[in-house]
Amino acid sequence: MTYLSGAEIYVSAGRRDGLMDSAEVRVVRHDSTVATLRVKFLASHQAACALIRGAQDIVVGDVVRFTPQLQTTGPAAQAVAVRPHRPHRLSGPGLHGRVGIRYLRATSSATGDSTDTTVSRTGFNQPSFDVRMNGLGLGGTPLGLSVDLRTRRTVTSSIGQPDIVDGKTRVYQAAVFWGAPGAGLRTVVGRQYLSAVSSVGLYDGGLVEINGAHFTFGAFGGVEPDAASLGFSTDVADHGGYLQVHNRQGSATAWSVTSGVVRSFEASEQNREFGFAQATASGRHFSFYALQEVDYYPPYKVQLGEKELSFTSQYATALVRPSHWLSFNGSYDKRRSVRLYRDTQNPETAFDDAYRQGYGGGVQLTGKKFQVAGDWRRSTGGAAGAADSYTGILAVDRLTHAMLGFSLRATWYQNQNDTTSTAARTTGQLYSLRLGLDALGPVQFALNGGIRSEDNPNLTGTQQSTWFGVDLDASVARYWLLSVSLLRQKDPANPGTSTTNQFYGSVTWRF
Repeated sequence: MTYLSGAEIYVSAGRRDGLMDSAEVRVVRHDSTVATLRVKFLASHQAACALIRGAQDIVVGDVVRFTPQLQTTGPAAQAVAVRPHRPHRLSGPGLHGRVGIRYLRATSSATGDSTDTTVSRTGFNQPSFDVRMNGLGLGGTPLGLSVDLRTRRTVTSSIGQPDIVDGKTRVYQAAVFWGAPGAGLRTVVGRQYLSAVSSVGLYDGGLVEINGAHFTFGAFGGVEPDAASLGFSTDVADHGGYLQVHNRQGSATAWSVTSGVVRSFEASEQNREFGFAQATASGRHFSFYALQEVDYYPPYKVQLGEKELSFTSQYATALVRPSHWLSFNGSYDKRRSVRLYRDTQNPETAFDDAYRQGYGGGVQLTGKKFQVAGDWRRSTGGAAGAADSYTGILAVDRLTHAMLGFSLRATWYQNQNDTTSTAARTTGQLYSLRLGLDALGPVQFALNGGIRSEDNPNLTGTQQSTWFGVDLDASVARYWLLSVSLLRQKDPANPGTSTTNQFYGSVTWRF
């Protein structure tokens, strides 16, 4: 994983590495799959992916795996297949991970209506440090560990005001386990994610798993960390169990069906009781994932107007690929809010986050050097009410010997401002362009920019945001990842124009 930008996740593998359009890649931690990504756009040695299921805490430096399908023929292809260059393993038995140093700076200023005089300026500096370690088979024993720690110091300043200093250290994982993922008997103690069950997030506690060739049984219990600080808290306690039936390891088609129950208590009082069922399947020509939660409400909640059994959080996504050049996809999303990881943001990422819930479908055509895709989406989770959006995407790569490529996105949307059918609706457009250069080996260079324009009848004039950015990623000797991102954004303000400049840089060492 080399870079994260909104809903797009970039990995340092592409067409020349055997990655295919619309293929699925796995995010792996201590040899266990915690998330699945789908390839959206391909360059020679880089791919932009989207998260379709699994953990939400993906970060730069995570390891991804896929089955390469090299399309080259002749001696060159044979040489790639029989001479893999792996001087040192970055996963598997032993202690592996990454250490990262990052720096984020953002400044915002507003100017007057008729002059360029700055009337206000705010900004912040945020150096940060993070470390992730995964241990498997330590000392030749079944012992392992997972550690994910992130710390930052934010200094906020504004004209005429004293600086505000805020430092935070957050622990996302800190667990030890006995038995590798898939072992006959496995126990985990500490802060952890329940990777087999997407309905349960982060918790401090224990897990016991019994694994067979076609089934997995798990029981867990613990307390939820504080939602704001991720500090240890005993306010909310959870426990439950699940049963998963799955394919035998090594099968051509991967599938699993998982169901279970969870009980939650807050301050020793019943908080929530729910059951869940999730199913996943993927093969050469299709992939599918679905989740359904069913909440049980006790009599006192029924008296308040709730049904005894209520079908709550639902999610489903499917992709059908009848041929290598044609694929269809559809999705339905009615999940609760999830914790997302962000390095930087722009109007495009804000739009995609605001309209996450909903349903829709699309089609994608893929050639040797191009991709054309279109989709329709009905969104129900936006703050502005229900919305319809239509998106078209054109991506082309390997245009010249410099391996130049670009992706162009156009989205048109319409919001229903309230529940009345006669209310005037907000209309808007979002256009973005990403231009990449992939001829520098382990170095990827890209320019990105866009414009979002919105006409809201409740506001005076058209609201418009524009942005322009530069991204540079470099992989050095397989162990070092360097990323630099610059962004300049302009928005309307009262008075004048608001301008935001953002710089993000990181150095990550993998071991």
